[in-house]
Amino acid sequence: MLYGLFGVLILALILIANIKSEQRVLPKKKYLITVDKFVIMAICALLFLILSLQSVSSNGDLFSYYSRYTMMQHTETKSFLHTVWKQKDPIYYIVGFFFSKLGFDFYAWKSLIAFVFVLGLYKQIFFYSTNPAISFIAVLTLGLYGFTFSGLRQSLAIGILLFTYPYLKNKRFIRFVLLVGVAAMFHSTAMVFLLAYPAYQLKVRLRSLLFLTVAGIVVCIFASPLANIYLQMMGTDEIYAEYLEQTNVLNLSGTIISGCIWIFCTTFLYRNGSNKIDAHLCHLSLLALFGRILSAFWFAEFFRIAMYFCMFEFLTIADACSCKEKGTFAVRVKTAFVTLALGAYYLNSPNASYLIYDFR
Repeated sequence: MLYGLFGVLILALILIANIKSEQRVLPKKKYLITVDKFVIMAICALLFLILSLQSVSSNGDLFSYYSRYTMMQHTETKSFLHTVWKQKDPIYYIVGFFFSKLGFDFYAWKSLIAFVFVLGLYKQIFFYSTNPAISFIAVLTLGLYGFTFSGLRQSLAIGILLFTYPYLKNKRFIRFVLLVGVAAMFHSTAMVFLLAYPAYQLKVRLRSLLFLTVAGIVVCIFASPLANIYLQMMGTDEIYAEYLEQTNVLNLSGTIISGCIWIFCTTFLYRNGSNKIDAHLCHLSLLALFGRILSAFWFAEFFRIAMYFCMFEFLTIADACSCKEKGTFAVRVKTAFVTLALGAYYLNSPNASYLIYDFR
């Protein structure tokens, strides 16, 4: 049922993206209702329902969160507060604990997390996507949505960080830092997203790309000591020590697709005279690429870092597809190529695995 539903949704999005391939005029006012707003809200509502109704038996990670939440429901407050600080990201469990004491079950807690994530998607796609259909295709195919079916703590952190985009774009540093701080309470790795601010603010020129590339290479060379320094600064070195001892890595598919996305977006958004909306997001995609490289050659868990810097690629890809060319035919060719490539990648990647998950 779900596989067929998503198949129809993705096919419909591909058709809409190619029929309306021209650059969308971004809304400047909070209109009560428009066709765009209604369609985006409807798709987000569907994504929210799917996340909310996912069965806890779908995967091991989710069942672990369910077991922990169920245990908290039957734990006394004094005993819980005495032991919670030994957990990774204790604020997540503290908020979940008091939420459970209000009488809400795990599905209500999971629905709250899903709401934060989907609301962040809705806000950014409605106000900043030049082609919402392409943005939704990217969200569904590149793993951002699929990740939320299992990694609840980081999904909540990503959902909060989605709201930082206006502050990046409008140079609201204090508000940006505050939101990153809130996200880091639920997953400490979110603090690394502070690097997004200086990277984003770099001027759109080749010198900026060269600087980020050199910085990325240095990080790759000294990844192990830098990771230890970061964890010590965060006070989580003992908690995450077992992760750093692991030697498993990811395959190269994620690195290759990340590199292709960065090359495609940079090629079309770094040109002079283009009516692009935001070429600065290419800088974050480059940081995401280095995170993917580290996850493929040194330590698999670096994909979590990459997730933060690639979470706005649903905006960047749409921008690169819809920015003007010498003729509208070229825009249609770009859009057709990207939408079909993303669809093909989705069907041959692990991200499609959530289509076989159990639901309530």
